[in-house]
Amino acid sequence: MKSAEFANPFNEKFEEVESSPAKNRKSKWLWVLLSLTILCGGGVSWLWLKQNNAPLTTENQSASAIPVRLKQLEVSTINNSSEFIGALEAQQRVSLQPEAEGRIVKILVSSGDRVNQGTPLIQLRPDKNHAQLNSAIARSNSLKASLKRAESELRAAEAETSREAAELELQKEELKRTSFLVSEGAQSAQTLDRVKRDRSSAQASFEAAQKRVQAAQADIDAAHADLKQAEAEADLERENLQDTKVVAPLTGNIGDIPVKIGDYVEITDTLTTITQNQTLELRLAVPIEDTTKLSIGLPVELRTSPGGEPLVVGKISFISPTVDTTSQTVLAKASFPNPQRKLRDRQFVRARIIWEQISGVLVPASAITRLGGQAFVFIVQNSEATKSAEPTQMAEQRPIKLGSIQGNYYQVIEGLEPGETLITSGLLNLSDGAAIMPESASSSTEAAPSELLAIGD
Repeated sequence: MKSAEFANPFNEKFEEVESSPAKNRKSKWLWVLLSLTILCGGGVSWLWLKQNNAPLTTENQSASAIPVRLKQLEVSTINNSSEFIGALEAQQRVSLQPEAEGRIVKILVSSGDRVNQGTPLIQLRPDKNHAQLNSAIARSNSLKASLKRAESELRAAEAETSREAAELELQKEELKRTSFLVSEGAQSAQTLDRVKRDRSSAQASFEAAQKRVQAAQADIDAAHADLKQAEAEADLERENLQDTKVVAPLTGNIGDIPVKIGDYVEITDTLTTITQNQTLELRLAVPIEDTTKLSIGLPVELRTSPGGEPLVVGKISFISPTVDTTSQTVLAKASFPNPQRKLRDRQFVRARIIWEQISGVLVPASAITRLGGQAFVFIVQNSEATKSAEPTQMAEQRPIKLGSIQGNYYQVIEGLEPGETLITSGLLNLSDGAAIMPESASSSTEAAPSELLAIGD
């Protein structure tokens, strides 16, 4: 069979392979379809290039650049630290219980109120205590009157004793004089007998007066004892009356008040609590291997969530001299000021003991990619200008060695230097050497912390 020829759109000739008439027709149609496809594709390409004003220019290459955000790396201060979790404790906290049984007649404060020391809080019914106190005061007053009478009697007895003592001395002198005169024969023996009798009478009167003084003194001593006991009973009743009024033993905030007016309470019932939270403490179980770095005054930052801003900075205020044998930790306490009362007693918090401060480079975690366990980042490299093209910015993939992490930032130990420009977005579309196009400054602004905490051991 002779081979047939046909013209294609490019004026080229193709020879048919010897075959059957059906097979020749099939091959002919395949070549026609192929030619039409080439013609259509070329026409579309020509129209697109014509509409876009000469493709394959430098402007079109720039249009294909990947939009990214940039961040210039700076030196930051990194705090090497260790994190602990615990509950804050108020330095002073009391649970108020009544000193006496009784029925509540007044509640003078509300839950959450801040009160000063000595402020009345709750009043129990004082009727019975008032009556007992009045009785004790009346008995005390009666004994005071008895004491005054006894003292008056003592003074009278002492005055009488003084008179009798003087009379006795006079009779003694009279006896001496009469005895001398009788011995000289100047007076009779009867006179001497009468003088002796008067002296004996004066002696007896003096001794009787002394006994009355002693009796009066005994009455005074008994009155003093009775009065002291009565005053003690009155003081006890005053205390019992005072116990019906519950007052604040310290300055602080009132907690929940579970009782109500009309409730009958006993001395074992809790009426409310008062917490003084001006300064709070946190107990920290520090591993024994870190105790060589532990010292009084070491700064401690307090947070309520991971990576959050510090609420307050305190310091180590106590270090236990002994080690917990079970956990092999050392108890340390950190004190935190709480002037604005943002913190609360028994609140769980995260605390970081800051061991030391170092300088380093920080990168956002979102700017890091990993491949086979190796961490990479993309940095900006500027190409040199040529006659046919202006300088462009390209992405360079660089391996780095990471340090500790806190929040959304990693410390870079090796691989980056301050002053280099980091690519922080569009990482999925980037490859080493890819052209990039920085976004506007307003969209690429990314604040970096001037100080970052790094987790320690």
